[in-house]
Amino acid sequence: MNNKLLIEDRQQEREQHGKRVTSAHMRTRFSLVAVLLVLYLTGVVVAIAPLEQLAGHPVAGRLPGTLLRPLGLWLPTRLVLLCSRALPFLDKADLTFHFWMLVLFLLYGTVLWLVWNWVATARQRCQLLGLVGSILLIGGGILVVAPGMLSHDIFVYAGYGRVIVAHGANPYFVPLSAFPNDPLTPLDDWKTAVAAYGPLWLLVCAALSWLLGANAVAYVLAFRLLALAAHLLNMALIVLILRALGRSERVIAVGGILYGLNPLMLIESALGAHNDVLMMTGLLLGCWCCADAEGARLEQTRYWLPALVLMLVAALIKFTALLGVALFLCLLLMRTLRPEGSQRFLPALRRYWRPALAQLLLALGCGLCVGGLAYFPFWVGHSPHEIMISLVAPPSTSRELGQFSILRAIQEWRHYHPQPLQGMAGQLLALLGQRSTWNALQGLALLVALGGALWLLWKQPQLQRWAVGSLLTMGAIFLVTPWFFPWYLAWLIALAPLALPLSERSKALEYALQVFVLVFSLSAFAIYLSRGYVPAKGGWIGWMGLSAVAPPSLAFGLAWLGGWWQTRRRSSSSSNGGLLLRPSGP
Repeated sequence: MNNKLLIEDRQQEREQHGKRVTSAHMRTRFSLVAVLLVLYLTGVVVAIAPLEQLAGHPVAGRLPGTLLRPLGLWLPTRLVLLCSRALPFLDKADLTFHFWMLVLFLLYGTVLWLVWNWVATARQRCQLLGLVGSILLIGGGILVVAPGMLSHDIFVYAGYGRVIVAHGANPYFVPLSAFPNDPLTPLDDWKTAVAAYGPLWLLVCAALSWLLGANAVAYVLAFRLLALAAHLLNMALIVLILRALGRSERVIAVGGILYGLNPLMLIESALGAHNDVLMMTGLLLGCWCCADAEGARLEQTRYWLPALVLMLVAALIKFTALLGVALFLCLLLMRTLRPEGSQRFLPALRRYWRPALAQLLLALGCGLCVGGLAYFPFWVGHSPHEIMISLVAPPSTSRELGQFSILRAIQEWRHYHPQPLQGMAGQLLALLGQRSTWNALQGLALLVALGGALWLLWKQPQLQRWAVGSLLTMGAIFLVTPWFFPWYLAWLIALAPLALPLSERSKALEYALQVFVLVFSLSAFAIYLSRGYVPAKGGWIGWMGLSAVAPPSLAFGLAWLGGWWQTRRRSSSSSNGGLLLRPSGP
């Protein structure tokens, strides 16, 4: 009897010791992540000085962020000289700023890896998300007052507002250049172009113009604060959506950090103030309205109709959200056609075409009403011909030139080498140097990727598959688009958390897309090397087109092949009685 009690006491002591060790291990891991987040914030601070030298602006130079100049850390001169031998077109500000961006990405990736492999309680993961949010609030606030401007789109937005409020004109038909005496006209890089965004965004610009008048510095602060608020809201929405979908606490924490802590998203929101961030807010709000673990809300009008309206609101900010709206409508129709899980399309169509048609008509009617109400004040009094011209007039669709793409690299090469090449090489280069060629390639990529996305939705009509299909489609478009900017990747980064694999057995495509998004968000910074244009000191022009799209393409291919090989290995191990890899945490 005494021996039995002794054995039980020793067993309880071992269990208590194991709990203490586990608790100490979790505290250590949390402290390590906290240190990395502090280092991340430090990286943001020390990058302000090289950012100002890389992309300084007289208006932004009046912001209080100039006080952070003494805190900037520069690369040693010897290291700069060594790098200049390999990259002669880069100066010290270029190298230092992109070095700190690389450091931020390394810290970001390390935090993601630690959180993914961290065995922790739900409370600890919530505390971690709160800490990340605090770091983003502080770091974003620093970027809001930063003196550098990698993009001048803020003044484009302000110009739309001035056209409406100060001059009583319609920005869809009258550019800011029609008012050369306006104080913001010299600051607007696209002053000769009419509005390129949706009517809801123009109303936002008009509201800020009514409040701020012609104060250029106030516009910089206002648009940056708006974009930072949208970025933080997006992170919160991602957490809420993943929780509503029934994902594990580990996936919820990783998803929130995957989006919120991404350096490109932080830079393009708090510094660049691009409306792509606000567009994604509308899409995420729509997802939140209809998110549940079983997907039942996708079949109930009281849930999916408000979700559709919110996604249409996103399209009224920027037109590219229409692709997400179209895929969401396809998701709804496939849920209607597959109430019993049938895998065959034609029998399902013959059986359920009536409710599917009714749903389609309701959705289209809703879209026409929302779009018509939004555009009516801007289109009234104009002929259909004038309206069509205004829709195709923005630079992204009307110009023969490309922007930060393979097309632009070829056009620049032909500009500096006017003597045409002979033979097939010359004919191929001439063909690839035309905007129409890349428009056709973009359309082909859209059709192929859209076909794959629809197949994924039909096999498994869930919100997670909608996110996967959206990543696949937009990713393919971004690789071949003739008109590209880094902030376009807000599409991919915001939806990547919703597309996180559902299980350890998930297909290789889902893992490869996550790798693709992460690598693309890093390689997109290469566009800012030498201010995004052909360097004055010389260099390889092909860098313009390949530096952003080649690394994610290669990473996607390798990750897909690796995931495919691992899936086959797991299947083989399972059939032979082997063990599958154990998940890293709850």
